[in-house]
Amino acid sequence: MLIVESYFPKRTWTSRRILRIGFHGLIALINSLIMRLPSLFIIIPALLIINDSNYGLLNNLKTNFFIKSLIGLMLLDLAFYWWHRINHTINFFWRFHSVHHLDTHLDVTTSLRFHIGELLLSSIFKVSLIFLIGIPISIFIFYEIILSMSNQFHHSNIDLPDKINSTLEKFIVTPRYHANHHTIKKESREANYCSILTIWDKIFLTYKDANDLERTKLGLDDRSKEFGILKYFKHPLS
Repeated sequence: MLIVESYFPKRTWTSRRILRIGFHGLIALINSLIMRLPSLFIIIPALLIINDSNYGLLNNLKTNFFIKSLIGLMLLDLAFYWWHRINHTINFFWRFHSVHHLDTHLDVTTSLRFHIGELLLSSIFKVSLIFLIGIPISIFIFYEIILSMSNQFHHSNIDLPDKINSTLEKFIVTPRYHANHHTIKKESREANYCSILTIWDKIFLTYKDANDLERTKLGLDDRSKEFGILKYFKHPLS
């Protein structure tokens, strides 16, 4: 995505790309060391417990693995739609998630920009889902891989041709689709919550389309906290 957006950018960068790569890369490193790697010691045991028990919805369905997998993937994607929506509508969660939206640009490095507090809350949410859904290890890992790929794709600054974009966003989140969610304009920012499949915004009537001009004005009203490690950590407390 980093290479592709270099040759086919949708928006002109307003800050140095090397700064963006360095800052968001540092955040990713800190998050991985402090939160992402340790969280595996919570998530993996939960998956192993589910694998050896009859907890959760899927473990009590009398059907084959393929059908269970499809149901599990859809339920995970639906759950993450609501998790994202909660992060915008409940102030406690927004304090952490807003760090992601402080970025005044949008490119693939934005997919690395998440507060460590949000990652902790997200890990707790994932463990709850594992027990509620009874998700198999292989399906959970598969979804996490697809989610990560989608996250990098729809945050990227890629100029997709209108026809390709229109076709893709009928099914999945595209860069233009997700740029609507990062506008300063609250109407489109408080919408477009899907992570992979766009069907959930359609079902729950939360799709809002911004115009091209609005998609050039991204971030939040406060433009002073885009960079700075201390500002990044302290923002939820401000």
